[in-house]
Amino acid sequence: MPMEYLRELERDALPLVELDAVNIDKLRVLHAAGMVEVQLPSVDSPCQKAQVLYVTGLGCATLRAHGARLRIPHRGEAYRDLETSYD
Repeated sequence: MPMEYLRELERDALPLVELDAVNIDKLRVLHAAGMVEVQLPSVDSPCQKAQVLYVTGLGCATLRAHGARLRIPHRGEAYRDLETSYD
């Protein structure tokens, strides 16, 4: 998933060179969303190599928001356990 890869990129020392075609496709998605700055090869290039320059401010903010969403339960979920059972 691109969000998991974005989190990895945030932790890595940048710039870095990516050679894996699957990760380069994720970089294309993240770049189109404005979350990373990257030098991408053309799709039909025989040499698939991308250079990730940095995670943008939008990318960092998205990771923070995504992390908060994972940690904080939805309001309705917290009250479900408090409801009495009529079995």
